[in-house]
Amino acid sequence: MKKIIYYSFLFSSLLSVAAANEEAAHSEATILDLKYPFINFIILLAILSKVVKPLREKFNKQADDVKSLMDSASKNHKDAEERLNTFQVKIKNLDSELIKIANDYESDSVQFAKNQDQETQITISRMKRDLENKLEGEKVELMDALNHDLINTVVSKTQNTIKTNKDYQLKATQKIVSELR
Repeated sequence: MKKIIYYSFLFSSLLSVAAANEEAAHSEATILDLKYPFINFIILLAILSKVVKPLREKFNKQADDVKSLMDSASKNHKDAEERLNTFQVKIKNLDSELIKIANDYESDSVQFAKNQDQETQITISRMKRDLENKLEGEKVELMDALNHDLINTVVSKTQNTIKTNKDYQLKATQKIVSELR
């Protein structure tokens, strides 16, 4: 709608200028010849006053957006510089950190080796003691078994000897009877 009005004013002003030029060609110039250009100028000012305000607001909004983007970029730049400085300090300290880690590793490995050696010695002594105890127990068991077998063998041979010899049977019977009394 605004465009139609705009174009109609523009068209009418052009026609009036053309008509004024035609009349001016046949007559002398007067101040009244400027009335149509003045009207056109007023119309132009009215149109521009309607258009300038939205354009000004648009440009102000874009200026604010650019300003906020610049502030944001400045803040991001500062953050990036701080992180860069932090990383540079860490890189400078990297050599000392690596040396510290290497020293810690060496001391930990030496301590681990000592602890492992002590644990191994304790385990070996414990196993040795357990083995000695086991051997002693088996030795006692075997001695008891040998003594028992020896006694059984002696008793069985003695019984055979007594059974085969009448004189021994008589002596054994008397000895048993005398002990019972």
